[in-house]
Amino acid sequence: MLELGSTPPRPGSVRELRREEILDAAEGLVVAGGLEGLTVAALEGRLTYTRGVITYHFAGKDEIVFALLERAVERIDRNADRKVKESARGRGRLGAAVRAMVDGFLSEGAACAILFAFWSRLQHDPAAREINALLYAGYRQRSERLLAELAPRLSERRRKALATLLVGQVIGIVTQAYFEPGAIDLEASVREAGRALEAALA
Repeated sequence: MLELGSTPPRPGSVRELRREEILDAAEGLVVAGGLEGLTVAALEGRLTYTRGVITYHFAGKDEIVFALLERAVERIDRNADRKVKESARGRGRLGAAVRAMVDGFLSEGAACAILFAFWSRLQHDPAAREINALLYAGYRQRSERLLAELAPRLSERRRKALATLLVGQVIGIVTQAYFEPGAIDLEASVREAGRALEAALA
């Protein structure tokens, strides 16, 4: 989904496998200690090869962070898309889609940890802000496509506004449930978000 400008290695190549090993180790460090815990020295401690091998595959921490983000977003998107496709058809589908999207995020705990850690960079990192803008634009576009399928007579302006609302509701519910487990009634929140969107389409 994100276009970060790097050429991916051939599937199944030794280079791809090494990169995945590095990213797996980096993911563990970020989940345990945030982006501050991700250093080349910490990676060396988790891997069986040297700093030189790590820097051969990734130019530096930023490149690792962006690769982690891309992988996390792909994982969340794949999971959410599958759940949306499996959701109810016809009446009530928008509510089912909200549930599917929320589940798609929350069932990928490590990927969420990467995404939320990345957000800590937004205030001071223009490249991170640009990537985040692409991420949100992609979520809005996908939501617009769903709304166009469910309500083809909606005006473009209204469809865009409802897509923004849908993204906001999903991200808002997800962040509250993730950062403060048990603080909200997840089922009721998802149900009310779906009802509000269904009512807007009625």
